[in-house]
Amino acid sequence: MEQGQAHVSTKSKWLYIFPMPHTGVIPHGCKFMDLKNGSVMIKWSTNDPAILDKLHEAIVRLTREIGIAGLIEIANTIRMTMQVAKTFGGDWHDIVKEAAKEGAALPVPDDVIKFIKGFV
Repeated sequence: MEQGQAHVSTKSKWLYIFPMPHTGVIPHGCKFMDLKNGSVMIKWSTNDPAILDKLHEAIVRLTREIGIAGLIEIANTIRMTMQVAKTFGGDWHDIVKEAAKEGAALPVPDDVIKFIKGFV
């Protein structure tokens, strides 16, 4: 696998049939068996083509800055935050905002975080 190269794709449908806007980030040369541990798929809360285009570009920039490993860490952090919000109530977006106020901000722009629905 070549270090630093990835394939980033944003689509509005899953399997070309089911509505599920998402962006996938897969390392260059990733084998099928490695997809679960070596890639990220972000589900979006919008299917607006213009917004999806901006989200795609933001994920490309973020992948360049922090790499796929960094993206996986962000996905894991947001998954944990979602679980905390589910367990104790509230919106996970609010938890992320409070953490940022305390100096623990994610390196993801707010205009991207607000559209994250989850991860696959």
